[in-house]
Amino acid sequence: MNRWRLLFAGITLSTLCACAAQTGAPTPATTPGIAKAPAMQVADLPCAEIDSTDSVTIGYPAESLYRNGAALPKEEGLACLEVLSDWLKSVAQSRWQVTVNGEAGHGFDPLALATKRQELLQRFFARKGLELKNWRWQTVAGQGEQLQLRELKDSP
Repeated sequence: MNRWRLLFAGITLSTLCACAAQTGAPTPATTPGIAKAPAMQVADLPCAEIDSTDSVTIGYPAESLYRNGAALPKEEGLACLEVLSDWLKSVAQSRWQVTVNGEAGHGFDPLALATKRQELLQRFFARKGLELKNWRWQTVAGQGEQLQLRELKDSP
């Protein structure tokens, strides 16, 4: 007889907990008819230089993401990439031309460095849940921006 009382009390408690979790006010993200606003504007991206004259261009100048000659980002650069990936999720319908640069003069082939950076960036963005299928990627060698994203307006 005591087992039935304990079972009934457990079921009642579980039911009450489930109901209590669902009675909160709806959030804007779950309320029908209210679109979720992007968490930040493109101008708020740290480490980035933004040009939005014709189409949005996001550039990361030398040493903002990577130390010269390094394939892995610095700790500060990784934080900048985290914010960038969050912003890119908020504009998921956009298509991008991504240019990754490798610097010369550090004992590595600059194109090989740029290719490795590109590979690691693709993995990083994919793990963050970004759809990279319609993005165009290119690697370049030389001095300048380590990473540049330019919004594509034409059809895929």
